[in-house]
Order: sequence, then C-alpha cells, then structure tokens
Amino acid sequence: MINYKRLIISTVTGALLGIVCIIGVGLRIEGGYLKNIVYLLGIWMSRLALGVTIGFVGEFTIIPGIGWKRWTNVSIRGIFFGLLFSVTVLLLDPHFSYITFTAGIAYGLITDVVATFFARKKVEKEEKRD
Repeated sequence: MINYKRLIISTVTGALLGIVCIIGVGLRIEGGYLKNIVYLLGIWMSRLALGVTIGFVGEFTIIPGIGWKRWTNVSIRGIFFGLLFSVTVLLLDPHFSYITFTAGIAYGLITDVVATFFARKKVEKEEKRD
C-alpha cells in the first residue's frame, strides 16, 4: 500500500535537494547557469525522480528488524537508490563529475531518512515515549 505522506515528503525533499545540486553544479561548470540550463534541469529531474522512487519503496526491507536495525535498513536503502541514480547521472554526464556522483548518494540517504522520520505512524511515536 502506498504511503502518500511518505511519497509527498520524499518528493519535496528530492526537489529541494535538486535545487541545492543545481546551485553547486552551476558554480562548477563552464558557462554558468544559462548556457547549461538543459543539463541543470536534467540534474534536478534526476534528484526529483530519486525522491519519488524513495517515496514508493518505504516497505522495501533489506535488513529486517526493529529499533536501530530499522534505521540501518533505511540508511542502506537510501544509499542504494542514491547510488543507482548517481551511476546513471555519472555515465551520462558530459562533465563526468565525481562530486555530483557522491552528492547523489548522500541525497538518497538524506531523502530516505527524512521521509521515514516524518512519515512515521503515530503508534511508533508513542512506543518511543515508553
């Protein structure tokens, strides 16, 4: 079942991190922002697609368990999808930027942790208090 709250949170997070990525990439490449608008839009779309994908895979379990194992699963899952999207960007990137590649992996981790944290169910929050 789709968790729409998680999907919205991860999509917005991906879009915001995509803007951060555009700023960073735009400062590093020749010609600045205007001459590379299509390339920068492609980078942003990649980050947005990463956010949407992470929104849909909330039930994907690599390491079953509760407590700290749950957050380990979230971290590994975010890194995995960040790596998957970053390899694609790196292979198609005319600038072949390892910084953009590494940032994509980090953005996958950040997006999954943020989406999982803010989309927790009320029961999980109450269990934490006990």
